[in-house]
Amino acid sequence: MVNTHFKDVVGYTDPMSVEAGGTLKLKVSTTADRVRLGVRRVASGSWSAQAGPDVTLVHAEGFEDRVLDGTLHSVPLGSYAQAPVSEAFRRSEARSFGLLLMPTARHGRVQALVQFYGPHGRRLGGLALDAGGHLAIVGADGAPLLRSAAPLVRGQWASVGAGFSGTTGGVELAVAPLFGAATVSRGDVALDGLAAAETLTLGAAVAAGGAAQVADARFADPLLTTATAGEIATALASGTQGWRHLSRAHGAGAVLSRWDFSQAPERARVSDVGPGRCDAELVNTPSRVITGPFWDGSAFDWRLRPEHYNAVHFHADDLSDCGWPDAALLDIPADCPSGLYGAELKTEKGTDVVPFVVRARPAEREPVALLLPTFTYLSYGNAPPAMRGPDHGIAAYPDEAPIDGHPGFGRSHYDRHDDGAPVMLSSRLRPVTSMRFGSLPWGITPDTWLYTWLRDRFGQIDLLTDEDLHRDGLDALSGHRLVITGNHPEYYSTEMLDALEAFCDGGGRMMYLGGNGFYWRVSVSDTVPGQIEVRRTEDGTRAWIAEPGEGHHQMDGGYGGLWRRLGRPPNRLAGVGFAAQGFDASGHYHVRPDARSGPGGFALEGVGDDFGQHGWLGGGAAGQEIDRVEPRLAPDAEVHVLASSTGHPPSMLRTKEEMLSFVMPFDDPKARADVAIRFAGASGAVFSVGSMAWVGALLDGGDTAGRNDVARMTENVVRRFLDPAPFRPSGG
Repeated sequence: MVNTHFKDVVGYTDPMSVEAGGTLKLKVSTTADRVRLGVRRVASGSWSAQAGPDVTLVHAEGFEDRVLDGTLHSVPLGSYAQAPVSEAFRRSEARSFGLLLMPTARHGRVQALVQFYGPHGRRLGGLALDAGGHLAIVGADGAPLLRSAAPLVRGQWASVGAGFSGTTGGVELAVAPLFGAATVSRGDVALDGLAAAETLTLGAAVAAGGAAQVADARFADPLLTTATAGEIATALASGTQGWRHLSRAHGAGAVLSRWDFSQAPERARVSDVGPGRCDAELVNTPSRVITGPFWDGSAFDWRLRPEHYNAVHFHADDLSDCGWPDAALLDIPADCPSGLYGAELKTEKGTDVVPFVVRARPAEREPVALLLPTFTYLSYGNAPPAMRGPDHGIAAYPDEAPIDGHPGFGRSHYDRHDDGAPVMLSSRLRPVTSMRFGSLPWGITPDTWLYTWLRDRFGQIDLLTDEDLHRDGLDALSGHRLVITGNHPEYYSTEMLDALEAFCDGGGRMMYLGGNGFYWRVSVSDTVPGQIEVRRTEDGTRAWIAEPGEGHHQMDGGYGGLWRRLGRPPNRLAGVGFAAQGFDASGHYHVRPDARSGPGGFALEGVGDDFGQHGWLGGGAAGQEIDRVEPRLAPDAEVHVLASSTGHPPSMLRTKEEMLSFVMPFDDPKARADVAIRFAGASGAVFSVGSMAWVGALLDGGDTAGRNDVARMTENVVRRFLDPAPFRPSGG
């Protein structure tokens, strides 16, 4: 896949979905002088074996096109903390800084550890790591005043003290290994100007609103004090309460400010537990609930030993919010039909269509709702194409093109940071360029096919997103008779699972028309909008694994990983769970011998014994990532298998949580997809197809009416699920 041209405009909305009658904020960045904005409705989505995705957009009624002034906005990459400086620090004759530090950057560059600022943001100097990894006290111009004799070791904790002014009138640097004594260096030149310090930053230097010299490093127990550099380094190195030695030696007022990263990790504010009470604000959500310098493996839940989790990990490529100003406010008409829309941004050189959803108001909801798996879109947001499925031989995807003026917009859950640490946070408050209609058929692109098919067969349907379901729970589903998932609902929060289970147990019907669903647990921040968190622990098919002791989420404290490992396997909700994956070619289905006479036989009316031997995703309806029935994972669920897949190539391999030990390749009967129905009580039900490739077969192939057995079976189920008649007598 090759893209030879650049786009020159890009945008995002806040939020991704809006109720009819509400307002959506649109953010835009471009190198062009003018941008033409139009609101478009997705009329249809299709696929060409030669050209790839083909989405038809039409003018959305109630919106007028307009022209916006073009502005290029920067992408504020990098996390750091900022805080006011206490009056006691400014008045003190001795001003020092200390912290426990683990450098993690792979490549040498200047990294700010603490930087002080005077009136109007004027830089006053501070402490940094130089390009060689040495500690350096730097002046207002960034020039080193004193440098440590030896560089710090990447990936190793050290205790650091820096005296900026003291009784000697010069500067001091001290470094101590954990539980060791400090080595001290001294210089004759003092760091002037700190009496005027108003604010400071930890982990970056800030100028003109942007971060520079951002550190890739773990910080613990940063503090301001009147003690000497050697005393600081030796005290902090002594253990989890090492800072107390400074108070014992110099009195209660020796520690002026101390920022405790072990408290309230879900918040963007870090408490100053010293007398200064100069709380710090975190920018771009660095990683928290990570092991600190004295973690010893005695606790794996930070809530049990918070002093072992007193660290933060800053990254130069963190991004939680681009912070771009509103380029336009989209006022959604009260009578705007629910659906999938796009904010079309056009310049003379390029186009970007930013998807968004309009939700129906509660009193106007349709019987059928399509639940777009937007948390999956975010998790894969801006991931490398190689992590988003095969390219299907398409020469170029228009929306995979690079964007003029912007090297990137942050990372996905399928990446690592520049320093090798796993990316655990992903945000919608940035352009998610992989969530575009002209991108790889992974995410929103195949879901446009399902949306098209549903509208063609059943007329108006409603749309909602994962964020809506997480926020509103069961209320988001109220008024709908049938809820249908997209083709890859992989990432789910507790609140989302609770809502779907309650919906089905209460008589609602659900169709899971995908694969690899309900797989990873995510959490959502109530204090930092727009982000989701995942921690890949212990098991599962994954791009990385969380570091030891770092399996609990910072957003809600819950343990991360597979829902299967957390006692809520997908099989309990959907009747099926992730079984295998392979991307070379897709298989097809064969109807089980007793399925037509069983309680789910209505789904098979007019369907042949073998079906799904076609499709846009691998040439079949059963492929990519597939799910099967496994009774031992949901022994109390009433699940009826209607069909199972066959015809998979040897590359369709069972997922690793299914394997207890390594075995050589073999003909694996468990590497299959099952079409199944789970009945919940008298009226609730879930129909599952166990395949991400299913939606790629709905519009492909078939008779002269454009129908095929995959579409026919899906339509059979939709019509029966819309019929409120129970599936059995009450209480049966």
